[in-house]
Amino acid sequence: MSGDRLSALIGDWEGEEAMAASPWAPAGTAHGRLAFRPGLGAAALLLDYAQERDGAVTLTGHGVLTGDELGWWWFDSLGARPQTPGTGAWRDGALVLERVTPRGTNRTALRVDGDALEQRIAVRLAGEADFAELVVGRYRRA
Repeated sequence: MSGDRLSALIGDWEGEEAMAASPWAPAGTAHGRLAFRPGLGAAALLLDYAQERDGAVTLTGHGVLTGDELGWWWFDSLGARPQTPGTGAWRDGALVLERVTPRGTNRTALRVDGDALEQRIAVRLAGEADFAELVVGRYRRA
């Protein structure tokens, strides 16, 4: 894995998410669970994600972060499949991941503060000029 900063993410997290309306789901709240684990002989950080709304799982995903330059792959139940890896970099104490798909650009920022994790996801849909905040999640170590 890429240094000790990624190791702060390792573990199980759960908490509430504020969701903006999107082409995939209406605005509202959700409950999210994230599990970060070292993988590939500690050469990668693996993420499994599940989101529940109204008691039903509405989204699952799997992410892989690798290397010192942080390649990022993301797969989810809405059909996201990487054509090329996204990138990751540390900015102002947050891990900022960005990937481009035919649907547009996703920018995810993860910030750990002790036993608290904040995730902010913004998207710029294909053909749009600006990013719009999609998800703000606040989680605690489970």
